[in-house]
Order: sequence, then C-alpha cells, then structure tokens
Amino acid sequence: MRFRSFSPFASSFDGPALEVALLLGLALALPMFEGVKNILWGLYAAAWYANRLRNGWSWQALGGRWDSWDTVLAIWLAGTVLGAAFAGMHADEWRGCRDMFRMASILWFIKRSGYGAAQWLRLHVALQVGVAIATIWALAALAWPHSYEGIQLNSVGHVNQSVIYIVICFGTLLGAVSAYWRSMRLWLRTLSLIEMAILLGALFAAGSRSAAATAMIGALAFGLLWLRHSPRFFIWVVIVTAAFVTVVARFDTDMRRKQEYAKASASPLLNERSPIWQQAVIAWRAYPIFGIGGDNFARINAEQIRRWENARGDDYDTATFVGTSHAHSLYLNTLAGRGLLGVALLALLLVAWATSLLAALPRARDPPLYWLNWTGAASALVASICIGLFNTTLHDEHGLLAFMLLGIWLSYRQQQRARTVALPSEPRIANAAAGHAAATEQPLR
Repeated sequence: MRFRSFSPFASSFDGPALEVALLLGLALALPMFEGVKNILWGLYAAAWYANRLRNGWSWQALGGRWDSWDTVLAIWLAGTVLGAAFAGMHADEWRGCRDMFRMASILWFIKRSGYGAAQWLRLHVALQVGVAIATIWALAALAWPHSYEGIQLNSVGHVNQSVIYIVICFGTLLGAVSAYWRSMRLWLRTLSLIEMAILLGALFAAGSRSAAATAMIGALAFGLLWLRHSPRFFIWVVIVTAAFVTVVARFDTDMRRKQEYAKASASPLLNERSPIWQQAVIAWRAYPIFGIGGDNFARINAEQIRRWENARGDDYDTATFVGTSHAHSLYLNTLAGRGLLGVALLALLLVAWATSLLAALPRARDPPLYWLNWTGAASALVASICIGLFNTTLHDEHGLLAFMLLGIWLSYRQQQRARTVALPSEPRIANAAAGHAAATEQPLR
C-alpha cells in the first residue's frame, strides 16, 4: 500500500512521551547547543532506564535478548577502556573514553528502544530541522566579521567537522525526499527542496573538497540503487550533481585557492596533512599496541617527536612540526591514539555496520520508511569512511549523529525481521502487525 498523504506529525505517539520528547530535543540541539546537548543526553538516558526497569531488571525489559550488536558494542567499549588504561601518554585519554561511551550508549538506547514508525519519522524530522536551523545560522554568521574559515555549525565547530555533519544529513534528506516524494504534501516538498539547497550552499561555502566529493558520490550511488524503484530520480540526481560541480568549479574561489596551494606544496595530494600524518605514524611507532591515548594527540610537541625519532636512530626536523588536536584522518588518528587495538576495534565496527546494510539492501517493494532508515545509516557510514580519509570522523556531534542513524536502522530492521518470522506461524500476531502497518500507511516487508 502506498502513502497517500504523508505528514511527519500525522501518527499518534505509541511510546513513552517524555522519553521520546527528550530524544527529539537532543536531535534538535545536537548541531547548535553544546551544554543543552549534554543535559538532554543525560536526561534521555535516565528516562530510558526508568521506563524499562520500573517492573524489574531483565533483558526482555531492556529491549530483548543479547545479540551480535551488543557483543560488538561490548568489545568496542571494553577495548576502549583497556586502551586508555595502557596508553603511552597520560593526559586526556579518559576524556576520549567518555566520547566513545556516549556514542555507544545512544546507539544502544535507540537500537533497543522499540519505537514505532511515528517515532522514527519524528526523529528524522527533528534531525533535519536541527541541521537546517544550524546551517542557516552558520551561513548568516558569515556576513559578520569572524576569524574562522568556511562555515561552522555552532556546536560542531571547525569547518572540517561541520561539513561531516552536513554531508550525513544531506544524504539522509536525499533518501527521505526520494522515498516519500509522491506522498508528500506540497509544503513538505517545498521545505525539503529548500533545505537541500541550503545544505548544498553550506558545502559550497565550506570549500571542503572531501566533503563535496563524498556528498556527490554518495548521491550518485544512492541514485543507482534507486533504479530498483524508478529511473527518474537518478536522472535528477545526475542533473543536480553536474550543476553543483559546475558551480563549484566556476565560482568556489576558496576551494580553488586550496587546490592551488596544494599544488605548490611538497605534497599536492595531502597538502598540510603530510607532516601531521607523519607525526601520527611516529607517535604510533612509539606505542604500537595501545597508542598514545585517545584525545592525547594535542599533547604531542616537536621535541617529543624528535626524541621518539632519535630513539629509533632517525633524525627529525622540528621546523616541519604542525601542532593540531587530531591527525586529520579517522584511521591515522585511531592508529596514533589507540594503536593496533584501536584499529582492530574500528574495523570491527565498520565491517559490522557495512554488513548490516549490504545484507538488507532496500528493494522496490519495501516501504518508504525502510528506504529512509537504510539511507540514513548508509549516509552516516559513507561519510564516516570517505571523509574519514582526510578528516577525523566518528566523534563528538557528528559521531552521535552517525550512531543515532545506525541505531534507528538496527532497531527498525530488527522489527522487520520479527514481523517476517511471525507472519507464517502466528496468525494473530501477523494480523496485529498488518493492522499496525495499515494504520501507519506502510506495507509489511
């Protein structure tokens, strides 16, 4: 059954109202207000546990039996704590653990939440409204005197971090527009296209080559996947991508300036990242198993790098040292900060993430919400992996965003599998599931 009339606020709440309200508030505040984000995360965690443990502790009360993703998260967190305990440097490594714990917890809460279609749609809307407001705010701030380059979402910060958040939301919005276009009311279509233009304008203002390339490649890849449904959307994606690339090539002076500067540097591809990446490798060689400790990269100085190199019998020119808070690469930052253990944990997470998506590629007959939830998790993964080549992804605000989208997909997919199993053997359960699907105007898988 197709959606005949879609509005994100059309369905009634079928979950704990306060808990869901706190999660929606967190989604709205995430790119804008640092303090509010932390408060809402804590309140949401408290509400989540209070709603599920009021009748006693059990795995069923906490969202079902232990599964493979619980194992992945447990290994990931245990390895993070182990790495901090045996880190080569001791300064901010436990602060890095806190960030990992917060991301893993939001994934775990959402994955085991048991929310329904109404909650998923509201959460997606809240995330898009939040990034739209934050991006308009950031674009407006460019008109006033400022000391930073590019565009900065207020809570996310530096342009290299803000574009990660924007690219993830852009990919998710693309999935929402394609999935719900026929059933959207005119005002929602208009707002969606306006937001898409705002996010593309922000990517233009950012002058980030990796972010722009990831957004366009991701859009084309999703367009190819959408061919399972209709070729028309892919044609529009190609047209918009070509137009965006043309505008960037002709008018984005900041991106051209970066490109010309890179060509004139000793390493045209890596530009100023070359010495930073060299410092990351040197730090890793000093502490290969556990690394120097998460969030300790900023503690490295030129003299420390020189001593590490001298201990290996090599020389180091301290004049080439570039001070920075991270390695400007997800992979090298993990290698330096958490060593081989951290790289193994990251690989475990990314492989599990990719496997969950590739094993359940959406098909033409799948409901719009399936396409939307899958696209959100896929956009987060693609942005984290691809932009992660040249910037440090999967931490702070964009890390929370990525894990929220992954949590939505895992929970929704689990519900879909449960319904599929129930249909042939339990008619009463199947009929109830079918009735729920009809009420929310979505077909069963």
